[in-house]
Amino acid sequence: MRGADVQTSVRRLNTSHSANLSSPRQAARMVASTALKLTGAGAFLTAAGVAGVGAYAQYDEGTSRQLTFWYHAFPVYASYRAVQWRHRDVARAGLPAWTGIPLTDACANDAYDALHTRHAGNVRDLVLRMRGFYFKNAQMLSTRDDFVPQQYLEWCKLTQDAAPTEMAPGEARAIVAAQLAAAGHPDAIAEWDEAPVGVASIGTVHRARLSTAYDSKDVVIKVQAPGVERKFQADIRTCIDFCRLAMPQHVPPLEEIQKQFLTEFDYREEAKNLEEVRANVLPRWSHKVDIPAPHRQLCTRTVLVMDRLPGVKLVDGVRARLAALAEVRGTTAEALEAEQRAKIESGELPLRGLAAEARATRRTNAYLAATDAVVRRPACFAHNYLNPMRWLSGEWRRREFVAAPRLVNMGEVLRTVLDVHADEIFNHGVFNGDPHPGNILLMPDGRLGLIDYGQVKRISPSVRRVYAKLTLAILAGDKAEVARLMQSAPPEGFGGQSKYNDPDVSYRLATFWNDRDTLDVTMGLNLQEFVDAMEAKDPVIKAPTDMVMIARVSMLLRGVANAFNVRLKVATQWREYAEEVLRETDPEYRHLSRRALRGGGQIK
Repeated sequence: MRGADVQTSVRRLNTSHSANLSSPRQAARMVASTALKLTGAGAFLTAAGVAGVGAYAQYDEGTSRQLTFWYHAFPVYASYRAVQWRHRDVARAGLPAWTGIPLTDACANDAYDALHTRHAGNVRDLVLRMRGFYFKNAQMLSTRDDFVPQQYLEWCKLTQDAAPTEMAPGEARAIVAAQLAAAGHPDAIAEWDEAPVGVASIGTVHRARLSTAYDSKDVVIKVQAPGVERKFQADIRTCIDFCRLAMPQHVPPLEEIQKQFLTEFDYREEAKNLEEVRANVLPRWSHKVDIPAPHRQLCTRTVLVMDRLPGVKLVDGVRARLAALAEVRGTTAEALEAEQRAKIESGELPLRGLAAEARATRRTNAYLAATDAVVRRPACFAHNYLNPMRWLSGEWRRREFVAAPRLVNMGEVLRTVLDVHADEIFNHGVFNGDPHPGNILLMPDGRLGLIDYGQVKRISPSVRRVYAKLTLAILAGDKAEVARLMQSAPPEGFGGQSKYNDPDVSYRLATFWNDRDTLDVTMGLNLQEFVDAMEAKDPVIKAPTDMVMIARVSMLLRGVANAFNVRLKVATQWREYAEEVLRETDPEYRHLSRRALRGGGQIK
């Protein structure tokens, strides 16, 4: 299933009477039905309250979405939690195996796999139907091949290509016309492409051309869907409430992400972000990246007009190169992808580091160039001029030589993206908190286009200084120093708190979120098991909120790398930027960290 199939699935779901519980009246009927099933005096009072919520939900979309989420999500959570209870909690309690309740590791894995198969399709349908914040989370999970079960990963990856649009045909154009007219620019748009070039979680993006009065520039226009902000607010609050019940350790970082997400709905602020980041980044990196310039006078709260960057999305560009190479080799892109996937799963092609990936791709491209020069071009020449059968058969047309396409060097792409984000974080304190694959373009001139600056986070010089120290402390493996930085009050630390202040837990969590998720950190546990284990060992009281969005960047970039079989260690890549920050502010700390890295000792 590709992007078009996502749209088809949404239309099918939205026209299915039995599946569509996202409308207020449907949700109200579902709640009323639940209330009628309750019995007894106490249940009567409960039923009255539930029915009252159902009646309110008929007129409040946020409540309707909350009820829809809980109705579908809680049974899924309960089924997974039941397996976890039998596998982990019952075993800890010492219940004997002969009772048939405890599950061995193998049995638990089989049970989880069965649940993935049973629920993945239903969760997909719920996400595609409700869209919004849930769709955005699916996009983030789509990059984590190492953590997300295959049954979920298959459809999560589709969300990178196409989000289901929230607007009817012609609605975006009408919004733009009304907004620009109200802003005093009624004749700004000369041409408009109704087919969106991108569908984001909160709106659509369209190609357009400005009128001659506005220099006839080619632009893209981002249009916010009506009412989407209310949906996002309700959805984030629902997720926080769900985590408060099921996974309380996720609540503090989610609340920080909530604050950041809510800044995304004023496109005037995104226009300011674009100007600021362009001014910060392009003087140093314009030879490797470009960032679209906004047309501030044409931007409103729900309409963003910016220059059009030529190019295709990173994933689409990689696929196109792969398809062209497959054609030259007489096979298909799907066959090459399957061959690559089989090698990865068998261990024949292990995860490579950034430098190793860049070298491997350069070698492959050099081999392709050499094959063109030594084999394919001479063969084409021989066919055209030295092949007598060509003349005898009457085949007069000459064969045109077409060079084999070169692979996208993902090692170099990732190096550039890491460098630019490190520059944003450490040197300027203004960075994009949402660098997922759909926000990276491959441009025809070889540069990268970096788009979508709705989620820009700003951090103070003191936070940049602490994060620089944390980066070096993680590299040195200094658990005590990592714990100090995580839990000291600002400006000397991030101000996080935990019940026991366990240095090992602080180190593992800081390393997991900011550097790597290798076995030495996660102990072989999956994402949820690891976070649960850390929470059980040392419960979080207060999250280091200023670190949350930086850690999100690290996780997203590692996810992008992992999708291309590259293993990133972000702290290693950001070391020089961290040292540069401390060169002026804390030269002694920089010296001690270097000595610790050489000797494997503590920084202090």
